[in-house]
Amino acid sequence: MTNPHDRDQETKLREAKLKAKERELRLRELELEIHQSQQASRTEINSSEPPLYQTKKHQPRENSIKRFGNKLVKFAKFTGFMVAGIAIIKVGFFVGMWLTYLVLAGIVAAVGYQIFLKDE
Repeated sequence: MTNPHDRDQETKLREAKLKAKERELRLRELELEIHQSQQASRTEINSSEPPLYQTKKHQPRENSIKRFGNKLVKFAKFTGFMVAGIAIIKVGFFVGMWLTYLVLAGIVAAVGYQIFLKDE
């Protein structure tokens, strides 16, 4: 039978070998990546072709009638917005004026009641 101490030694030795192999493998991968990136940069520098850029499809301009129609629609929306805003302001003033009249009439009525009709 093997000794438990020998088993521990053997396990530690195997782990050390495995870690060394993993380190070596990782170093090879890193060297390969560095070599490939250097090779790619050399080919980019040495290539005589200009760099390529993403292109977009040319959209032809709309004709003048369509552009004028779009401007007319935008102007009509703006005018409608302004008219609605002014109408809301006028209605607000009208309602506010009548509310103010009612509040003032209520105050006058309350003061008149306090002075003339309240019994002591």
